[in-house]
Amino acid sequence: MTHSKKKRFQYISILSIAAGVLSITLVAYFFIQTIRESFYQSHFDKRYEFISLEEDGIIDPVQVFHGVKLNTFEENLKENSRKKPDVIFEVKDEQVVALKGRELHSKGEGMRVFADMIQYKTMVDNQTGKESFIIAMQLNSPNEIQGSAPAKYRTYSINENGVIKKSDFTLKTKSKMETQWIRGLSGESYGYYTNLPHQKGSTTSMIFLSVIGIALLLAGIWIRKWKRNNDKGTDAMSQIS
Repeated sequence: MTHSKKKRFQYISILSIAAGVLSITLVAYFFIQTIRESFYQSHFDKRYEFISLEEDGIIDPVQVFHGVKLNTFEENLKENSRKKPDVIFEVKDEQVVALKGRELHSKGEGMRVFADMIQYKTMVDNQTGKESFIIAMQLNSPNEIQGSAPAKYRTYSINENGVIKKSDFTLKTKSKMETQWIRGLSGESYGYYTNLPHQKGSTTSMIFLSVIGIALLLAGIWIRKWKRNNDKGTDAMSQIS
């Protein structure tokens, strides 16, 4: 075997082993994160419970929670207006948010019309028995999220004393509680440590990446052993001759 071929096989071996180790490392990292996500989700599910607000299969856009009135509706525009109507969210009859240029679910009723942008939820703390009313919304439309621009979210939480807390965040800055509150907006389910347990096909992808990593690692080791044996054979033949 010529010197150039030896170098080539050496590079192939190194690259194959490196790619295999990287793949296996990624699988191990996401596996650990998936375990952490499962424990976190299990702990949340034991402590908290979401109560349905549906009445006859419909969630009314107008809700009153411990004296706090909430309302979500579509802006009324003049006839023949080309502008898309804003989606207005009010607290105590005062506008606090106007979501612009959104596509509504025309076939839906009640809050289902606004399902991709605003959701109402009632959450109960099973340890204390106290209720909270949650309003979760995505502030920017899918058309506004371009390139590296992050999706922006806002939540309002109202406790039994009528105290309102507002929080603005992105997927990178969300808290563990906010992770649960925005779940379902835009049809997506996000995790706190990783999204993998909430995505279809994630298990298959992990298995595939594991198989590829192991195959690359074994291939690299085999090429290295084969090269060593070949080099020994070549040296032996050189000594005989």
